This record gives sequence, structure tokens and C-alpha cells, in this order.
Amino acid sequence: METKIYKQFGTASVIILLPLMLFFCGLLIKTGFSTDPATIILLLVIVTLLICLLVFYQLTIMISSNSISFSLGIGLAGRTYRFSDIKSCKAVTNSALNGIGIRMLSNGWLYNVTGLKAIELQFKNRKSVVRIGTDKPEEIANLINSRIAQGNAVADDYGLKKKMFNPMWIIMVILVLLPVALLVSSKQDTNIYSTQNSLIIEGSYGLTIPYYDIIQVDTISSLPQISIRTNGYALGNTKIGNFRLADGKDAKLYVKSEFPPYILIQSKENGLIYINFEEANKTIDLYDKLKKNK
Repeated sequence: METKIYKQFGTASVIILLPLMLFFCGLLIKTGFSTDPATIILLLVIVTLLICLLVFYQLTIMISSNSISFSLGIGLAGRTYRFSDIKSCKAVTNSALNGIGIRMLSNGWLYNVTGLKAIELQFKNRKSVVRIGTDKPEEIANLINSRIAQGNAVADDYGLKKKMFNPMWIIMVILVLLPVALLVSSKQDTNIYSTQNSLIIEGSYGLTIPYYDIIQVDTISSLPQISIRTNGYALGNTKIGNFRLADGKDAKLYVKSEFPPYILIQSKENGLIYINFEEANKTIDLYDKLKKNK
């Protein structure tokens, strides 16, 4: 007997979750990456919203010859109920107070991604019910009741095939790749080089500094104390972007903080700029070029 599949897009869930996730992603990009608690919390919020989006963007109902199954989103949540355990099914309309998501009701559970319509499964051996959101409740309820009446003599392997793919791996990959990507990016040097007329710093917080704009250039053995990151990236010993120093001055940093020496540039247009590389010889080489061209 043919397995019928009904999919409902979670319009309400996406409208709520997607803008929130994009807002927090934008906030993270604006404030920069770091290992401070605020940034870690922001990352956790984004990952949580992403997981919720992957769970509630869609609800799929599958009706085979002897069971009804449903799965949320990419399949991170779902259940299978055999018709031999179901007494009846009916179309229902949920209260607006019940909302969307996975909710406990006074007499059972609700699984819903959008709207108020649903089917309600009543069972033979328990009082609690299960409500599953759908935009075709009457059609699905009639089909389930007809298959309950036909009995469940036909074997069904659809559920077994469905379980061969475990979407939890997708979430695990996301959770692993995100910190790995941040760690790898923190290990890479910023692309900084000198041309005939200017110093070029490439990247999200890049600059082009003409030599005539440089007031002074020096090497220092330690960085000044940093008060706050105003608009930059800070992860581990990597600091890139705009920071405020302990003395109240603003500065632009493109440094690996544990690898002295550092180049201090005083610019007419951009103020204080600190630069270095992990390899001290690269830092000294750049300093020599700046002194020569200044």
C-alpha cells in the first residue's frame, strides 16, 4: 500500500526564528569574535536559534499501511505510532494560546510549526492524546481512520528506511566546524604588505595608509593595556580591528599579542595603529620598509 507524505512549511516558525538569528549574527559580526563570556553567549544563542530553525521550519507526516509517523524539520524530532494502538483520529483546531513548537497540553502533547489546524490521535491504552499540526487535517484524519479500519496486516519498512539517515550528524558537524573555523582564522596572519606609495592591510578591518600620512613609526616590545574592543575581532592572542586602550585612546590593532616586537604607527588619518606577525623577522622587515619609505 502506498505511503502518503504530507509536508507543511513552518511559516510562523521561520518568520520568528530567521530574523532573530540574522540579527544576532549581525551583532556578532559587528562586535567581533572573542573568548569573552558575552561573545560565547552570543554564539550559543545563534547556534540554538539555528537548531530551532532546522527543527521547526517544516513538519512532515507519513502514513503507511500500518503506521503514522511525523518528523520535525530535518528529522531531529519525531514519532511513529502503529494503527493497532490508535483508537481514532479527528481534525481539530488548536487554541491560539497553545502556539507553535513542542507543547504539553492538559491532555497530551502538541507538535506544531505553524497555524492552528491539527489532527488529534486518540489511543486505545492511554488517556493522553497527540496533536500534530497540518494544513490538511480532514484529509489526513479520514485516511488514518480508513487505514485503522482496514487493519494492519501489511508489513511496512518505510520507517526503517527513514531511520537509516540520522540528521543529528548535521548539527554535530555545525557545532564542531564553528569553533574550528574560529580557531583556524585566529591562527592566520592578516595580509599586510607595503607598496611603493602606501601600507596595505587587507581584510574586514582593512586600511590603506599612504606613507605621507604616517607621522611616526617605531618598534615596541609590549602592547599597551586594552580597555575594550569597540569594533573588532579578538580570539585567543589574535586582535584585529578597533580597540580602546586603558588610557582612553582609540587604536587599530592587527596583532598576535604573544609575539613581540610590535610596530607602532602614528597616522594623521587613522591615529594609533599596532601591527606584528608571529615571525619576528617579518615584523622587523616590515618596519625597515616603513622607515625607508616614510
